[in-house]
Amino acid sequence: MKRFTLSILASAMFLSGCNGDGVKIIKPKDKDRPAVLADFYGQWNLLGHGQIWSIDASGLTTYNYNSKNCVKGEAETEKELQGALKYLSLSESQDTLTFANPASSNLTLSKLSSLPELCQDGQLTTEMTYPQLFDYVWHTLNEYYAFFELRGIDWQQVYTDYKPKVTDSITQTEFIEIMDDIFTEFGDGHLSLSANDGTSADGNKIDTLLKEALLLDDENMEGALAKLHHNELRVLKHLMQDGELRTYDNSDALFYGKISDDLGYLRIDKVSDMVADNSSDSVISRIERDLTNTDKIMEQVLTEFADVESMIIDLRYNGGGYDNVSRKIAGYFTDKAYSFGTKQVANKAHQGQSIELTVTPSETLKFTKPIYVLTGENTGSGAEVLAQALKTLPQSKLVGEATNGSVSDSLTHELPGGWELSLSHQVYKSQAGDVLEKAGVTPDIYMPAYASVDHKLNTDTPIEFVVQTLGEMTTHRYDVAKLNGLLEEALKETGLPSLSVAVISGDKIVYEQAVGHADIAQNRLATIHTPYNVGSISKAVSAVAIMQQVEKGTVSLDDKLAQMNLTFDPNNPENTGEQMSLRNLVTHTSGIKDSDMILCTYYVHETGMPLANIFGIPYCDDSAPVTQDLKTFLANDYFKLGGRYVGSGIYFDEEGGLPNQVHGYSNIGSALAVHAVEQKAGLNLANDMQAHIFAPLKMNNTHWYHTELDEDNPKAIQYSIDRDGVKHAMPEYSYATFYDGDLNVSSHDLSKLLIAVANNGMYENVRILQDASVEQMLSAQSDVFNIPYQQGVFWYWDGSFFGHNGGDPGTHASMSYNKETKTGVIIIANGEDFIHGKDEINSQLNDIASSLYRYGVQFPANNK
Repeated sequence: MKRFTLSILASAMFLSGCNGDGVKIIKPKDKDRPAVLADFYGQWNLLGHGQIWSIDASGLTTYNYNSKNCVKGEAETEKELQGALKYLSLSESQDTLTFANPASSNLTLSKLSSLPELCQDGQLTTEMTYPQLFDYVWHTLNEYYAFFELRGIDWQQVYTDYKPKVTDSITQTEFIEIMDDIFTEFGDGHLSLSANDGTSADGNKIDTLLKEALLLDDENMEGALAKLHHNELRVLKHLMQDGELRTYDNSDALFYGKISDDLGYLRIDKVSDMVADNSSDSVISRIERDLTNTDKIMEQVLTEFADVESMIIDLRYNGGGYDNVSRKIAGYFTDKAYSFGTKQVANKAHQGQSIELTVTPSETLKFTKPIYVLTGENTGSGAEVLAQALKTLPQSKLVGEATNGSVSDSLTHELPGGWELSLSHQVYKSQAGDVLEKAGVTPDIYMPAYASVDHKLNTDTPIEFVVQTLGEMTTHRYDVAKLNGLLEEALKETGLPSLSVAVISGDKIVYEQAVGHADIAQNRLATIHTPYNVGSISKAVSAVAIMQQVEKGTVSLDDKLAQMNLTFDPNNPENTGEQMSLRNLVTHTSGIKDSDMILCTYYVHETGMPLANIFGIPYCDDSAPVTQDLKTFLANDYFKLGGRYVGSGIYFDEEGGLPNQVHGYSNIGSALAVHAVEQKAGLNLANDMQAHIFAPLKMNNTHWYHTELDEDNPKAIQYSIDRDGVKHAMPEYSYATFYDGDLNVSSHDLSKLLIAVANNGMYENVRILQDASVEQMLSAQSDVFNIPYQQGVFWYWDGSFFGHNGGDPGTHASMSYNKETKTGVIIIANGEDFIHGKDEINSQLNDIASSLYRYGVQFPANNK
């Protein structure tokens, strides 16, 4: 929100920084009277801003200029300026005008003898074509933008590349698209060019919240962001001791509550408009009221927090506002004045004086006990100033991600035709001299600040981390008896035959339970050792085996499929560029898709015929058994022109069908990855996993082939639940690409594997992977854009959670682990309702997952 617009009043509203720039300030000559506008008549140059203030009897007129053009901007009448006069003063020599900005730092202007020639009547620029507008923007940034080198921008090259594209004949939409292409490379939230119809080009980064909003509704971003905001507030209320978040006088800027008797929570969503009102007062009056309301709000919060021993201050959703509000808030957390950095105009046009950023202690209440400040990439502008001010305090810890890194004030030029240009022209530094632009305010304890999985589990990872760090006992606790009851209740609500679950805390299984029937007809009850089919969780297990081969040097993720001893070529015939690699397959970026015949590849073990027949799906070929051999399936039936299961196509359309273009989840691509590793390494990976993963971890009820399971402990029968709630037992089935989803494993066994991965490859002194291999498996292996998850080697993660889910006819499974709270949850069911049912079970199980996760998060405190 830190914008610098063209009038004194708007400057006061949007500037950032702190008072005190070394200028000796005096009152008008007659010190016994208030200032009047006539005291400040003249032309005043705001160096490094490309702005001139012309003050005369009519009021104030602003001029925006660069070395090539001057544009006449806003005008304010004498009456409109009355509220600002008390903030204006002159130096003793009468040649320096200072505006003591109530929202931010002092502005110092030098007196001119007259307007520059470019700003004289007859020389002013009053109209601009698109090429002229482009030139004005380019020259203005060239002279006043502060961060070309920092942000890696070759500005001269930008002119060379883009100026030829801007002609008189292009449309406004085309012009904005060109400018947006340019600005996007900056990643600067204060860089923008706006038209008078509200369309704009900007330098904003595509952050996590925007990705989430895109996933929810890319047609209505405002609505999607509002829904995310609603979900977050719902979670926060759930975490509060009394289920409530309080505020002051219906403020939407600040919310607070208690997580426990000893831990307070304060969320600050902006540092402006602290109490909403509809008054038509001047901007300065509103700023003055904001500062007064900040005191009232903070005094109310600290009064209610008088007995707490520590506090969380949440700035993750704070987009900015007034720096003086930020400084005032920081003053409630110190008992002595301190400095926390500097700011300075620093661009090609001018190197200004360094201004010290300071905090003055509150004269009333103070909280000097430990504080944990939560930050993220949506902490922007004035909120970053607050984050830096709080970080400097000895009792604080910043937790989360670096802030947005758009810290500079926004310098704004109004241009002909209603255009407005905003850019960053000032350098903020920490007390240690580190530039805050781009890097942002860095946390003391890094962890992802946002995650959609948090919303599903009714939790908030950074908050839970602080709760665990402090060993707090909250009111939202579960014991074993309560969890057991919730599982029984879930069976009734979902209609599932059985559930088998586990909770992990650290490197221990702290809760596991199974309820319901593994086989209804035989009245066989499920146990924690009953093997279940886990669908696509199989891919995560295959990933461990692949990384074992990478460790041994038998394969590399960079291996091209053409060099992996395949008997066929899976590369898209349309691809004349870089060929597909193993890395593409394990990150779902190969361009391979599952054809519309994928369900026809499922076969019933007893007959070998298509499973789809039992669902009444007519398009599968039932004249011959389904192909069951993986090599034959891939070589003859899929990656061969006219193959049996090619259907409508096996690659995504156009560029999407090439490697490294799109993220497209592919079961076939996953099975191809395992097969390629088998061919290159010369082994059967199913047998290899049995020897080098399952046996060492004593996963005694785990096998790829159901016929190899212990006869005394057979796998759970899978059931599909129709819309009427009737459970239909599935015949035993599989598919040639079984590595993508046909693993049989008990919840107890799967817990061991998850602990091993979470514990850097080790479970109970048995190592299945080296630390570096686990890190690689769980880290980004592709730059291809993907929402909402980040993609590793088959494993994916969201925020601090990593894991995988699985689903197939008669199967529902989920597995996740939070590396910050060291809590894992596994849920396996031998039923689903997405084939011919209501497709509600998945959402119904979220509540169970939330309860299990809550038990795991609080396990250390409850058992210390």
